[in-house]
Amino acid sequence: MIPSEIYKLWAPDESLWSNWVKPVLFTEPGTTPFPPVNWRQANVAWAPGVDAATAIILDLEEAFPVWMGMALAARGYRPVPLYNGASGPGAIVEVGRIAGALQAVAQDLAALSIAPDAPPVFLLDAKRSGGSTVVSPGRFDNRWAVFPQDFPSANFLLSKGIRAVVLGQTSATAPQSDLAHVLLRWQEAGIQILSCDVRVSLAPAPLQVSRPGHFRSLWYRALVLAGLRRNSAGGFGAVVPEPSQSGGYG
Repeated sequence: MIPSEIYKLWAPDESLWSNWVKPVLFTEPGTTPFPPVNWRQANVAWAPGVDAATAIILDLEEAFPVWMGMALAARGYRPVPLYNGASGPGAIVEVGRIAGALQAVAQDLAALSIAPDAPPVFLLDAKRSGGSTVVSPGRFDNRWAVFPQDFPSANFLLSKGIRAVVLGQTSATAPQSDLAHVLLRWQEAGIQILSCDVRVSLAPAPLQVSRPGHFRSLWYRALVLAGLRRNSAGGFGAVVPEPSQSGGYG
């Protein structure tokens, strides 16, 4: 399949959530996902049923949200990829295996029967910020962040019957700072936020989202974008330039 066909399988016209699917990784060649995972064996016993008026965010490393998102899709959820970092030589954030996973399961996704108004499961890469990786000249800086505009508003979620959101991570700790800006807005609007360690099968527990820095600040988006590099084809990713050299007289 060509990239546009794969994209349409993940963002079908009939889905309520297709407007939020990021197209960036569907233009990437992708690499063989590792480790090889049979998504049908992913443990999603912790997830509420699709009739529980609940959306899910999977903030996990690399391709694991794709596998788990597919397992949730088999239960009736609609997976919504939000990956927004392009690939390039010497990339800071590994995205090839994510692109490969999205391509590998596209036909499986098309074969599932998912209702147009199915609750969403948003897919994120927990390594999107690059962690402690040194951003040096010559590296392809494809670090990225999420903003409230990348998700449906609280009013939209409530209008579609969503009353709670489960944050699935590899721990039951607080959300990453960029995601906290999204979740706190929802929380303030009356949507319950819950947290779950997806490595265990315990039921999600209520999470009180703390106020992140620059919350609702007019300058927040500009401050974050100032430290990132936009890609001309969309999303984030560009080569870090060599420092300019200035001449002088000896």
